[in-house]
Amino acid sequence: MISRNLARKIANDEDVDVKFSHNVQMLTDFVDTTILVVIAGRGMSKSTVIQSRRSYRCIWEMPGAPLAFVANTYANLKDNIMPAVQKGWEMMGLYEGVHYIRGKEPPASWKAKCSIIVNDYRNCYSFWNGSVIFMGSLDNSSLLAGKSVVHLFYDESKYDKDEKVNRAMPVLRGDSLTYGASHLFLGLTITTDMPDVNEGEYDWYFRYAPNMDPDRIILIVQAAFERNGLLLKQLREQKKDNPSHSVLARLERKIDYYDRALRKLRRGQTFFLNASSLVNVDILTPEYIRNLYQGTLELHEFCKSVLGMRPGLRRDVRFYVLFGQRHKYYDGSPGGEPAENSRELRYLRHDEPLDGGMDFGNMLSFVIGQEDGAYYRCHKNFFEIPPGWFRELADQFLDFFASHECKELSLYYDRAGNNFERQGEDYARKIKDAIEKDADGRRTGWTVILMSRRQSIIPQSEEYGFMQELMKGENGQLPRLLVDAVNCREMVSSVEKAPAGIRYKGETKVVFKIKKSEKLAPKKLPMFSTNFSDAFKYLMMRRNWRRIVRIARGNNANPYIPGFEE
Repeated sequence: MISRNLARKIANDEDVDVKFSHNVQMLTDFVDTTILVVIAGRGMSKSTVIQSRRSYRCIWEMPGAPLAFVANTYANLKDNIMPAVQKGWEMMGLYEGVHYIRGKEPPASWKAKCSIIVNDYRNCYSFWNGSVIFMGSLDNSSLLAGKSVVHLFYDESKYDKDEKVNRAMPVLRGDSLTYGASHLFLGLTITTDMPDVNEGEYDWYFRYAPNMDPDRIILIVQAAFERNGLLLKQLREQKKDNPSHSVLARLERKIDYYDRALRKLRRGQTFFLNASSLVNVDILTPEYIRNLYQGTLELHEFCKSVLGMRPGLRRDVRFYVLFGQRHKYYDGSPGGEPAENSRELRYLRHDEPLDGGMDFGNMLSFVIGQEDGAYYRCHKNFFEIPPGWFRELADQFLDFFASHECKELSLYYDRAGNNFERQGEDYARKIKDAIEKDADGRRTGWTVILMSRRQSIIPQSEEYGFMQELMKGENGQLPRLLVDAVNCREMVSSVEKAPAGIRYKGETKVVFKIKKSEKLAPKKLPMFSTNFSDAFKYLMMRRNWRRIVRIARGNNANPYIPGFEE
């Protein structure tokens, strides 16, 4: 299949039409796996090219099949997405009124070819070969109620809420006896630009990224290129004045072989792709990109929507506003890969005690640090989400630091960890016991010193001022902060994504940390919640360093409003 929207004829000796497309279009055409997820920047024709071509193939490969396009709202689907898809169909030779109709009952001959009974055609596209496309809205579940489809299409997917998507997925079941031979059976086509969860967008489709098998994708592309070469040979032979029937028959057999092989290679596979708008710069022109960069979009939006970069929080709304690249290093373990044990941590002092910062929240967050001369390094972080608890977290720590020579850990933690201390049921004691004794009650050799037994409240306004002073790196009485960005990936993400809020105490502006992200689904907590930033806070805001900052900034430099402490 070759789309006409990027076509132009080039004169050559063989008089063959050469048609151009951007690399993402060609790659998605060649790979064409059962599940396709494309995150692409502006101007990439996600609806007009990718969605329309995939739906076109589904219609041709599975005649009479029920399909469905789904969006966050019906208005978005009807007014924005489907008109772009229809434009793509027209470019490939499918015309409304000739090959399909929408919103009304089709001719009896079309209905006879459909594999299901459709009672209401108002939210439906009907095709000449019996295929139907239902339009479904996630904010109106009745549009998909009772439906059974063989392929689902999601466009502008960053607006689709996770829980609503999960409720819609069961409609993907279909008829395996009729359509199971197609590699597109029970498939998904998902397109969007890069989401920003901090701005109320959704990233549920990232769940498919780990399912991709890169080696399998390479095999598919290699086979597709071979098939494409055979098609060119076939075309050239057919254009000859006296084409050879034996050559054409041989080419036909080879093409059929690759068609069958590609169906097997593609079936059940996932292709996850993130592409920037620069892929299509020949069509969009450098001026278009330059205009977006220089005036139309702010840098944060440009990096997200054009370059396809996974966004952090905009610097101007961050709580840890001074945290940046100068605080991070990437060579803390071999090859820039996460360390498998403490011996692989390049800058760790193996014969000296460790510090730990811990937050007891919806997720257990644990950051390991150590002083290193004039620097303070955060070397490694651990976490446990429900149902994991202290035992599992301690086992992670014990396994990773099994060969550490000085088995002494100073633990700084959330003041709430001291609750029920008198009853011996406090969280601080539980994690201490879990590290000092293994699951069988045997001593591990580690000694945990609880450093926050009489910890006072740490106001967020004080934390804001403290982190400003620490991260500026200009106070000689404080260490200079360095964080292993590879082995503390979750902590870095939490610090960079922690948003700031502002309240006023009289005429005084008070900055506090917005902690709504701690109510996210458990699987999202490690990378997106403020839990890890709190573990980092407890690690760094020890009594003597807090005292230094108070003196440097003035005793009254950190006013706060009661109720915004934690």
